[in-house]
Amino acid sequence: MKIKYWIRAARIHTLPLSFSGITLSFFISQSRKNVSLISYILCVITALLLQILANFSNDYGDSITGVDNYKRIGPKRTIQCGFISLSEMKKAIFIFSVLSFFSGFFLLCKTLLWNHIFFIYFIGIFICIYSSIRYSVGSHPYGYIIGMGDLFVMIFFGIFSVEGSYFLYTHTLCMDIFFLSLSVGFLNVGVLNINNMRDLDNDYENGKYTMSVWLGIKYAKLYHTFIILISIFLGGYFLFLNQKSVYQWIFFISISIFLILHILKIILIKEKKLFNLELKKLVILIFLHGLSIGIGFLN
Repeated sequence: MKIKYWIRAARIHTLPLSFSGITLSFFISQSRKNVSLISYILCVITALLLQILANFSNDYGDSITGVDNYKRIGPKRTIQCGFISLSEMKKAIFIFSVLSFFSGFFLLCKTLLWNHIFFIYFIGIFICIYSSIRYSVGSHPYGYIIGMGDLFVMIFFGIFSVEGSYFLYTHTLCMDIFFLSLSVGFLNVGVLNINNMRDLDNDYENGKYTMSVWLGIKYAKLYHTFIILISIFLGGYFLFLNQKSVYQWIFFISISIFLILHILKIILIKEKKLFNLELKKLVILIFLHGLSIGIGFLN
């Protein structure tokens, strides 16, 4: 009967963030080089395991520090509600760390030469696993430090997700893909920022100093506006460099209009609980944003 609580702890509504950038880079890579579908599947599995690991660790860490409490506006966490114990969550964190470790190993074995695997595996995969856990666990979790959560989301859900997977597919690095990775990364930072705006008051009371806590709700909304608009610009710039058909622009502009409407709704929100709905919408828009760009690269 606990399955539903583990699904809740995994926060399945956020999991599309794991494979949006990976899928986008796969479409582009496939148009430039024949890429194995197995490589893509292993990338997705590894990314999903790492995000679930991060979500479990966040549930565990915020429960220990007291950030998760009944003043919190967001969805109640499983440990906070008593559905999953601390010891059970620790075991789950260990299991998903091991699964991520081996999934990453199989991915690199499939996509890289053996003389590259040792360095990238023990540097890249270790950093990914360590960062997934340390976001909210430990004596000094980096998610509680101003701007660090935003930076790591940009790195892992933007640069690593798009540029990193593109490198695994093609064994090359491209500047246009880097611009695209920033576009995807800024949208993912937007998801984190919505979450932080929603929990601003509670985070401040419990010593979690996010960008929203530092800026205040008014300037956090301006910050949100800025990162979404920058993302749209960078996505458009990538299309300008790699235009395949007019349909790409039609799809891209359509999704961009929805992103701009999302900004307007964020600015007008007065009750913090309404941020939950916009958070879910933005997750969907991120996937559609990548699809609108990548669809033109499908043969």
